Amino acid sequence: MPIVFAGIAPHGDEIIPVLHREMDEKCRRLMEAMKDFAKELMKRDPEVIIIATPHNLRITEHIGIITTSYGEGEFRTEYGSIHIRVPCDQELARKIYEKAKKAELPVVGVNYGVASGKLSTITLDWGVLIPLWFIKEEYGRWNRELPPIIIITPSREVPWETLVKLGEVIVDTIEEANKKVAFIASADHAHTHDPRGPYGYSDAAKILDEKIITMIKNEKLEELLELDKELIEKAKPDSIWQLLILHGVLKKTRLKLSALTYECPTYFGMLVAYYIPIK
Repeated sequence: MPIVFAGIAPHGDEIIPVLHREMDEKCRRLMEAMKDFAKELMKRDPEVIIIATPHNLRITEHIGIITTSYGEGEFRTEYGSIHIRVPCDQELARKIYEKAKKAELPVVGVNYGVASGKLSTITLDWGVLIPLWFIKEEYGRWNRELPPIIIITPSREVPWETLVKLGEVIVDTIEEANKKVAFIASADHAHTHDPRGPYGYSDAAKILDEKIITMIKNEKLEELLELDKELIEKAKPDSIWQLLILHGVLKKTRLKLSALTYECPTYFGMLVAYYIPIK
């Protein structure tokens, strides 16, 4: 099986202890869920980790497939900082790009600086850094290096069915490459839960998050395609687009939901879930 693990990971820095001195019970539950997430991922021993993030390059009407040699980034708060530098699987990223291009998907291959080598390095955004920090911590406990990663940046202007198709293309490419891969949808959900937050308050936030939780619990991500665009606009999630890619991935794999944790400790909802192979 090419996809040995798939998951939905939050990227709120509130769940990383070195970035916050105090953590409420909701953040603590999410932190513990991400520790379990990382343990399960490492247990599957992937050769590559693919992360779809909403916060890297935002290419209008196109999907970015990052083809750099490395990714490196830092996230700071007044209490501390995290830093990660990790190799990228350039060869597999290019193969995904080429196969998606042949399928007439609106993809762009993105490199930076030079074609390859240490100067070919993309900045890791918090959508990648936060989930990857937990994974790096788990690998470090066992004196193991992080596997190479691939970053994918979906566009909100792309038709939803196109994002689902990309997920299918990713699986087809991995099968041809004969690699063991983990796929992560980095996703936070409605951002209008709190009137004091930057996006204000809307009843749509709770409605949307409850719909997403139900879809995941019932393993019916195809229902994402039926969501009302006005509801999404009012709720302001950054999750739908990565979840659509995940839906495409899951359509072509035999993975089963194993765990789900949802909390809303701040103005946006955070959810940890992962899928593992059916025994």
